Amino acid sequence: MNEEKKLEEIKKEDSKKKPIFFIVLVILGALGGLIGYFMASQQEKLDYILNLFKENNQIVSIFFTALLIVTGIVFSLSFIIRFRRLKKLWAKEEERDDNWDYIEDKMSSLATFIGSAIIITFFLYGASVYNIRGNLRWIGEGAEILDIIYGYAFACTIIAMFIFNFVYFYLQKKIVDFEKIMNPEKKGSLYDFGFNKKWFECFDEAERNQVGIASYKAFIIVSKTCLGMIGVLIFLGMVVEITILPLLCVCALWLVQLIAFGIESRKAAKRGF
Repeated sequence: MNEEKKLEEIKKEDSKKKPIFFIVLVILGALGGLIGYFMASQQEKLDYILNLFKENNQIVSIFFTALLIVTGIVFSLSFIIRFRRLKKLWAKEEERDDNWDYIEDKMSSLATFIGSAIIITFFLYGASVYNIRGNLRWIGEGAEILDIIYGYAFACTIIAMFIFNFVYFYLQKKIVDFEKIMNPEKKGSLYDFGFNKKWFECFDEAERNQVGIASYKAFIIVSKTCLGMIGVLIFLGMVVEITILPLLCVCALWLVQLIAFGIESRKAAKRGF
């Protein structure tokens, strides 16, 4: 009897959501068709834009090198200033209790921003050294000015990559050390490859619940993002020669996330948390 009632409840719930679901699918299908038609009709313009990039690889690389250096300086200075402000706020012992939650929240945000800066830096570095085999020519007597500029830009890219990542790692370590001062129960060194595991083991039940909720929501967001990227790459692959590698990378990341989430969920269930 209980099972029949539950089945009836499921049918009612499905009947309310089913029309909206199929309407959205039809709209997305129509939108996809329009985008595909537009891209196909504008193929000459797309080919022209792609050829501009192909014919000016050195200029594009130099641009991304400059962008890497500028963003690295801006990010580094911004993060250092924010961290020092929080340290000064913490130094006011008589106001610590009132500022505790604020400092924790801002410190967490700062850690997220630093992680994002690392990802952006890797992207800009990859864009800067893209097609290096074709761009880096022998710089000798009679070399063109652009070749010489690219050679210096390439050297600056490597140096900047090491400098900024060192700064970001140093700031991450400072944040971890600061967290351990604020919360003495926290353990783990950022120099330890098993840091994440040791750090998680220090969490209390409330923190683990928080991580679980955040992880699930992040899983949903990343899954939707991967699905959207796959759709875009499929459309692009129909009209532009992008090879299947981008599509393969996105699908591989989505697959890794799905499998990892399933495995870790079962492990957590067996442990009781």
